[in-house]
Amino acid sequence: MANKHKKKSVSDRMGMITMVTVLLVFLGLGIFAVIQSITQSGEQAKEKVNIKLDGQPTVGDPNAPIKLVEFGDFKCPTCKMFHDEIYPLLKKEYIDTGKVQMAFINYQFLGADSVTAGIAGESVYKQNPEAFWKFYDAIYKNQGQETETWATPEFLTELVKKNIPEVNADQVSKDFKSKAYEKDVLADNQLAHTYKVDGVPTVFINGVMMDNAMDYAALKKAIDAELKKK
Repeated sequence: MANKHKKKSVSDRMGMITMVTVLLVFLGLGIFAVIQSITQSGEQAKEKVNIKLDGQPTVGDPNAPIKLVEFGDFKCPTCKMFHDEIYPLLKKEYIDTGKVQMAFINYQFLGADSVTAGIAGESVYKQNPEAFWKFYDAIYKNQGQETETWATPEFLTELVKKNIPEVNADQVSKDFKSKAYEKDVLADNQLAHTYKVDGVPTVFINGVMMDNAMDYAALKKAIDAELKKK
């Protein structure tokens, strides 16, 4: 009897262990499903917007399947880092190969001279759209301290004169005095608010805002994923 009782007890325990194991497996699967659902929901929650590039400086093939948009401020040190470190990689791997067309949109908010710098960019662009990218290079190469008012009309006029000979620097100076393109810069700033841009640099790839413009690996992954869809 004692042996039977003992065997029955072991059997019961084994049955209980099996039941608990099964329950744990189902519980684990349930948790996995919930996590997967949350992850997928998070991915789906990324809003895709249609950013119209009419009137904005662009570089690259207009028929490129990927549209990359940078919102930037010429006084922003991190925007300079984006220009110096990320932009050359994008240009070499994707822009120059016809896979990506890149656009720049003002989000000039780091001081009154941010807007002045934006006006200079607009003035150059209106005279010669392709020359804008020389301005883009020159202003970051000569960027001053964020805490100082360095992007003055005099500084910017001289910058254009020295670096962009195909643009009339005197006309740029006149545009400062008349504030000819201030409304364009402020309209771009409003566009940034419309698309919920809250800092610079901010990058969109085919209408989807990236989490970190300075993470080239993440930008590359997003671009390659979009290319596979084409």
